[in-house]
Amino acid sequence: MATTTRKRARNETGKFRGDDPSTPDINEAWEETTVATKKAPAKKAAVKKAPAKKADMPSPGSAAYKAMILRGEIKE
Repeated sequence: MATTTRKRARNETGKFRGDDPSTPDINEAWEETTVATKKAPAKKAAVKKAPAKKADMPSPGSAAYKAMILRGEIKE
């Protein structure tokens, strides 16, 4: 899909072009350009973490254990 935008016209040397007063119906100082629109990038799937190993588990009742439960890393 492309959209049309207006931008200032430039001459061969790169300077802005002025409007010609002898042509009141046409504005030579501006030109219409088409701009291609980009597609939104596809969203990546969330990566699930593996459950914590038994040796790495804090003791039940500790603050670290309760924090892991609240983060959803382990279930009671």
